[in-house]
Amino acid sequence: MSRIPEDLTRGSVSRHLVRLTIPMFLGISSMMLASMIDTIYIGWIGTRELAAVSFSFPVVMGLSSVSMGLGIGATSVMARTLGRGDREGSYLVGAHTLVLVALVVLVLAAVGLWLREPFFARLGADADTLPLVDAYMRVWLFGLPLFALPMVSMSMLRAIGDARTPGALMVVGAALQVVIAPALIFGIPGLTNGIGFLGSAWAFVISRAITFVITGIVLTRRGVIRPLGALHAMLASWREVLRVGVPSTLSQMIGPVSMAVVIGLLAPYGHAVVAGFGVAQRIESLALMVLMALGSSISPFVGQNSGAGATARVREALALGYKFSIAWGLVAATMLAAFGRPIVGAINDHPDVIDATNAYLVIVPISYTVLGATFVAGSCFVALGKPLPSLVLTLSRMVLVYLPLALLGDRLFGYHGIFVAGAASNVIAGLAGALWVRRVLPNGASNASTAVAGTVGHA
Repeated sequence: MSRIPEDLTRGSVSRHLVRLTIPMFLGISSMMLASMIDTIYIGWIGTRELAAVSFSFPVVMGLSSVSMGLGIGATSVMARTLGRGDREGSYLVGAHTLVLVALVVLVLAAVGLWLREPFFARLGADADTLPLVDAYMRVWLFGLPLFALPMVSMSMLRAIGDARTPGALMVVGAALQVVIAPALIFGIPGLTNGIGFLGSAWAFVISRAITFVITGIVLTRRGVIRPLGALHAMLASWREVLRVGVPSTLSQMIGPVSMAVVIGLLAPYGHAVVAGFGVAQRIESLALMVLMALGSSISPFVGQNSGAGATARVREALALGYKFSIAWGLVAATMLAAFGRPIVGAINDHPDVIDATNAYLVIVPISYTVLGATFVAGSCFVALGKPLPSLVLTLSRMVLVYLPLALLGDRLFGYHGIFVAGAASNVIAGLAGALWVRRVLPNGASNASTAVAGTVGHA
């Protein structure tokens, strides 16, 4: 393969992973921080508004998962194609994917607008909360295409080894949201009146519209946006992207479905507990953003190296990923257990919200040391073009482990038992993923990866 600037098949494995992970970490952390700041703003307005946004989480995450799944499919195909030395073919797959994403998200936005009210009513939103959820989702769905296309575009840039540009774009989008949101929510003294918690949704739409324009300019300059060529070529790209993207989307969707189940189980405990769970999810996202960034970095690295047949480098990357995940999980769990309650108190002072959030942050983070293996192994599966193991693991985690344990925990220990079920299912999924990926890699696992998998299993 000719030497190219985005070549991840040569040089230090650890240096490549650090170079890919740091910009992604900065991008993800900025988005999570913006989301957390929005939660603080809404928490200041009222507990019911906070509960309304919490009810929206499953749908927001579900629709985002579709975009993420297609982005994962594009990343896998583009990275492996680039690893084989075909840069033009890799970029053409990217252009074809953008057309596919645009069609899919427009249909999903229309369906979401049609079904939003009955869905949230079935989810457990009461008569006072339902109108707030409905109004919030009307605005958010309007901005879905503006959010989805840049998200997939950033995945494609990482596939070709460019981590800095998507990281910078994510930071820009988050910064715009943080600046715009308070002006829309609370107003500008002496100039405008605020529109309340809906200002958060509109800030999301406006910031993503600006990011959409910037991303389009970047892709055009990089040569990814190009003539699409023959229809049969585009359909062939779609088939290959969907072959990886559909199972990946289903895997991504299981998380929002699990969240919807949790919210349904928590709803009888009152809107304050639902709000507390929503706050805990935002804080957890901040704690896990390092592992999310690592997983996103593993994918293009594994894709290019598997395309080039460099299996030993793939094994080395997995070993490094597992070790780092264990170390970070210990740090995050300790910090959340120690400082979770004062953090929540700064967002909302309702005692039930604080109790529910703190309970989650004490119980679930215990599993983070092993949960990191799920991010690493899952990214490896899809980068290899083998998304089914990841789908089987995530589906089994929810249906065979989490749901039965959550129902049992709810009956025996109340909502604390539901949180324990989440921690247990994280551990089981992480162990299974670390062990299974060893069997998927060609020629067996190396001594390094075997040792790390054993470390994960011991943990």
